[in-house]
Amino acid sequence: MIDRISTYIGGILSVLLLSAGCEQANIYSEVDFNVTLDPSNTYYAGEPVLFNISGNPDNLLFYSGEQGHQYEFRNRYEASQEDVNSMVLDLSIQHRQTSARVNALEIYYTNQFDGLLGNDGPTDIASVQAMYEAGMEGWVRIPYDKPTADNSSYDQIRTDGLEAYADNFCLAFFWCPPEPEETEDETTGEITYPHTFLDTYWVNGDITVDIEGTDEMTYTLNSIMGQTLMYDSRVDPYMVNKNPNLSNNNGCIRFNTNNDIAFVGGYYDVLQYYCTGWAFSVPRSFAVVNPDEGVVVKNLQNYVPSYEYTFSEPGTYTVTFVGINENYIDASELVKELTVTILPPKVGGGAGDSTVQE
Repeated sequence: MIDRISTYIGGILSVLLLSAGCEQANIYSEVDFNVTLDPSNTYYAGEPVLFNISGNPDNLLFYSGEQGHQYEFRNRYEASQEDVNSMVLDLSIQHRQTSARVNALEIYYTNQFDGLLGNDGPTDIASVQAMYEAGMEGWVRIPYDKPTADNSSYDQIRTDGLEAYADNFCLAFFWCPPEPEETEDETTGEITYPHTFLDTYWVNGDITVDIEGTDEMTYTLNSIMGQTLMYDSRVDPYMVNKNPNLSNNNGCIRFNTNNDIAFVGGYYDVLQYYCTGWAFSVPRSFAVVNPDEGVVVKNLQNYVPSYEYTFSEPGTYTVTFVGINENYIDASELVKELTVTILPPKVGGGAGDSTVQE
């Protein structure tokens, strides 16, 4: 009986000790660490820089201070208008089948358009027609007045200075082939249409945005386009990508071809409607950025006494280490910054130099 009691008591003590050990492992402590530069560093571009780490934070992040890896921009998703250094639109346009060498495509941009309703064709048509008839106030027209006559060639058009419109940029294409004359038979009253081919355009393009402190961003024209608006009452005003009444998909604006946009004409006597229409991009801000990223140096699973990093370009960088301790009890964060000056790659020998501030 005494042996059984001893065994029972021993089991309880083991459980208590085990529980105490688990609680001990989860005891919270404020994060405390330090980072110093190793005396062996040379501080030349292309040569590793060694950071010595004392203390043992649960988690440690590293921001090199290079573009795209700056601690101050870790939560930045949108830049100010003043930070947009440049915004450039490059268009490549091929004027294809047409019966008359005229310009039937007008191109505009603005930052004062909120987009179409998208569910009320007559209202959208009326408002866009009124906007056009009033002279497209608030819009800037991109010169495209004399398309290349050779329908196998592309016209290259570059438009810069768009950074002033980056806050709510919208691009619009007005497809306006000349309307052929309809003929009415005096006896029967039958309407016939001429065998005239409406102008076709293939359009490709990119928007390139340079924002201070970030990598350059490029958007394809196809990725920003939003909606079409066809004027002729004989077709759906929002018809896009295909003509449901024609197997060859002529007479519509398409976003799903080998080109970013295809304004696909056709013979008027086959279509029996007029291809006046618009293609609008989605009005949006282009002053957007991806937040800067840090590198995980350590977590709870590993111990790191040092960290090595190589700067590829000379310059002065604000290097940031962020230590974080966190569990169910509490959380704390400690930031350590070092200013490191990296010299151009050395030719021959010689010691480097650096400026360090904590």
